[in-house]
Order: sequence, then C-alpha cells, then structure tokens
Amino acid sequence: MLSRFDIKPSRTFCWLLSAVHLLVVVSICLTNLVLWARSGVVLLVLLSLFHRLYHHMRGRQSWRAFSLEQKRVVVTTAGGNELSGEVAHGTVVTSHCVVLCARLDRYKLPVCQVIFRDAMQAAVFRELRVRLKFSQ
Repeated sequence: MLSRFDIKPSRTFCWLLSAVHLLVVVSICLTNLVLWARSGVVLLVLLSLFHRLYHHMRGRQSWRAFSLEQKRVVVTTAGGNELSGEVAHGTVVTSHCVVLCARLDRYKLPVCQVIFRDAMQAAVFRELRVRLKFSQ
C-alpha cells in the first residue's frame, strides 16, 4: 500500500481547459458586440487560459504529492509547503478522474483537486480510487 501519491501535470486537463476556453472565444466572436469590446474580452479569456495553465503546471500552490491515511490527507505543494487536513464529503471517484476535496487546516472552505488518469501511473491511480472509495 502506497503512503504517498505523486501527481504530474495532466495532458487531459490541459486539453480540456484549452477546449473550454476555445469554446468561450468562439462564442464571444459570434456575439453582436463592437470589435474593440470583443477583442478585449477575447484577450481576457486568453490571459485566463495562460494563467490557469501556468498555475496547473508550475504554480507554487499546485499539488505535487499527497498522502492518505484513512480520512487524513497531507498535501505537498510545488512551493514545498505541507498542508494537512481531512478528506471532505465532496470527493468524487470515477474511472477517468478523481475530484479530491480536502478541508485543509489553513482554509475555511474545502479545496478540490482534479486528478485525471494520466497524472499518475495506472496501478497507482487504481489504488488511489480504491482507497478513496472505501474511506468514505
């Protein structure tokens, strides 16, 4: 049984995020706004995309590893911080992804991390899914 789960950046998440932002850009271009307003909003959406991708891959607060013991979770961020807390009830486990919600000690609201299948090795992802299913 693993005590630590390492997370690498997910290509699936990047493609999904890019597709959603592209859909928003296309829908903005199809509106009846004046050209300068459309250009400004499209620029903001593209800045949002680059900000989210940077935060996902290299941000100091992005999760790089975590460990699970029953309902207790300890998260290691890219900046080297260790945050501890409990697994929240909003955690969702599917065959393609896991939405791990944790109520961390420093935060009032639960923090959720989406972990796609390609962010871990297949056996490790399967073990994570099993441990989360049986811990709830």
